[in-house]
Amino acid sequence: MEDDPTEESPYIQLISAENHGIYLSRRIALQVDTLRAMLEGNFRESEEGVIRFPDMSSSALEKVVRYLHYKDRYSDCATRIPEFSIEPEEALELLVAASYLNC
Repeated sequence: MEDDPTEESPYIQLISAENHGIYLSRRIALQVDTLRAMLEGNFRESEEGVIRFPDMSSSALEKVVRYLHYKDRYSDCATRIPEFSIEPEEALELLVAASYLNC
């Protein structure tokens, strides 16, 4: 049984400046305006399921992916939400990444 090439994968791959790949659920990615535009528009990313971030370090991209999972998990939570910690030395790079992604 062969895979249908027109069928979308449930995951996309995010590539950092250092060429490290991180997989993210397409469902979670579509919650981010910038990623949704890339995946649903007439962009190479929509065909390949791969989004490159040449200006974002692997550590920042990994933290962004962790935050997206955190946001997805706790967005409709009625109980106390645990803190999402960010180290001071990460703050500026993550602020730039969040601004670019609008998340």
